[in-house]
Amino acid sequence: MNIAHNGISKKQLNFVNFNQDYSCISIGTGDGYAVYNIHPKFLPVHSFKMEGIAICEMLFNSSLVAIVGNGSDPNFSARKLHIMNTKTQTSICELNFVTPILAVKLNKKRLIVVMETKIHIYDISTIKILHTIDTVLNPKGLVALSPSDDNCYLCYPGSNEKGEIVIFDALSLQTMNVLNAHQTPLAKMAINSTGTMIASASNKGTVIRVFSLVEGDYGGKQLVQLRRGSYPAVIQSIAFSVDSLFLAASSDTGTVHIFKLSHDANGNTNTNNQSNGNHQNSKSNNLPTGHRNSVSSYLSFEALNDMWEKVPSRSFATIKLNNQFSSLCAFGPNDQSVLIANSEGLLLQFSLDPKIGGELKLASENALVTSKPEEVSSQFINS
Repeated sequence: MNIAHNGISKKQLNFVNFNQDYSCISIGTGDGYAVYNIHPKFLPVHSFKMEGIAICEMLFNSSLVAIVGNGSDPNFSARKLHIMNTKTQTSICELNFVTPILAVKLNKKRLIVVMETKIHIYDISTIKILHTIDTVLNPKGLVALSPSDDNCYLCYPGSNEKGEIVIFDALSLQTMNVLNAHQTPLAKMAINSTGTMIASASNKGTVIRVFSLVEGDYGGKQLVQLRRGSYPAVIQSIAFSVDSLFLAASSDTGTVHIFKLSHDANGNTNTNNQSNGNHQNSKSNNLPTGHRNSVSSYLSFEALNDMWEKVPSRSFATIKLNNQFSSLCAFGPNDQSVLIANSEGLLLQFSLDPKIGGELKLASENALVTSKPEEVSSQFINS
């Protein structure tokens, strides 16, 4: 997550993100970059001093990181990608581009580099360019890449006017589907660990929709709709738990919503509406087939959702944060905790009981931004 400046002394926090399985976290600051282990104990792993870093993305818990500067150092410009070995603190290779790099995504098969109107796809083992996608204007570099080697999907916006999601197979290098997910432009997307589901939110920010990526003809079926709130909000992050049983979303309201998902024998996803005990299934499924077909022939997918899903499933648990800071959410091992990294430079851990939910309590607080790279502050809070 690229973070707006928030006045954190000299070590300005520019970027923070979890790795693909939430076992580590990386940051980019005005003084360089750092990588921390989160589990089983919060510990600094690597840090490197250099002028401002705008992006620092990890490849699981390997020593490989992708680094992009913020332009304060000519050797680390916003148009140059460095693939670094954190153990030797050396650059494996450099890739130069004409326009600034807005986002970088990695899995064990692909390296994705995102510009404002282009996405470049590389073979990560050889750093060989495989394909370039021309996209609509994408000033925030919004993309989602599956962590999975098998379902290696890349998703990106297909429109600036509505919430279209283009599903692209990064292995076969083919467009598989285009989802009409929202009536307004996309704000955030996230793909689960197995590459079978995508969750998305629009810039309205009231609902999050989860779609299948692999069911049927290359996916596209809406599995569930989740209610964040009744009033518009800016969705700052969306995250599936590693086992895909939970989904978390943070917003500029300061509330993190955690939704409980369940899977039936067919792999479909339904929510366990813990907050009010009432889950309203889509009424369109109860219409006779002929009626459904005739209705859908003149009503859009969005219109049907608005008609039949007036009461989407609400959150199973919540976290109250200071809305002064941007936040990024993730999950701890075995769904026992929710992790929050914020623009204040803190990593917060909240205890989660998968059966009870409710408002979660803070369990620990760790400083990501310190006066010296080797200093780590950790505080455990007794509930």
